[in-house]
Amino acid sequence: MIVIKKYILNKITIIFIITLCIIFFTAKTFNNAFKEFEEIVVSSSGEITKANNRDYNFKSLRATKTNVRLGPSLEHSIIWTYNKRSIPIEILEDVDGWSKIRDFDANIGWIKNTLISSNRTGIIAPWEVNKEIDIYHDLYNTKDSLKVKTKLEPGVIVSIIQCDGIICNVSVDDRTGWISQELIYGVYRGEEIYSAE
Repeated sequence: MIVIKKYILNKITIIFIITLCIIFFTAKTFNNAFKEFEEIVVSSSGEITKANNRDYNFKSLRATKTNVRLGPSLEHSIIWTYNKRSIPIEILEDVDGWSKIRDFDANIGWIKNTLISSNRTGIIAPWEVNKEIDIYHDLYNTKDSLKVKTKLEPGVIVSIIQCDGIICNVSVDDRTGWISQELIYGVYRGEEIYSAE
């Protein structure tokens, strides 16, 4: 009788261990499959994009009024609105005609791609805008010159012509000059941008 009980107990233990192994490996396979599904998204045009792409890039707002939504569709609520064009935004994700963006205040939301331009723009030191003292940054005549052409205050939006990783050639209104790349939101540290000319 004791031998039979031991035999049954051993069988139950083996079945229990096999069941746990099956559950564990099935769950692991399912999680990997789900992870792959998360990483690759096929748009309605058939284009395959990475949903969790770490190759972020900067673009700018095309329209003078741009609604930012909670998710990638018109059914999602508007969480705020930009009332100025050419503001630089960082593209975090591109899914089915919508871009997940981050702005200079680290706000994140979704914008329809038709409202986004590939033009590279930047904001001069937006982190200094609300300081109580007047701050101005030098815009130099040439890349290697110390001669100041004009001064730009924080918050000014500039068009980026080129950058070498240290200094950028920018234009604002009718002025063109060179300014330290570290002072610009809209360009990554060390990023090089070359003029199309």
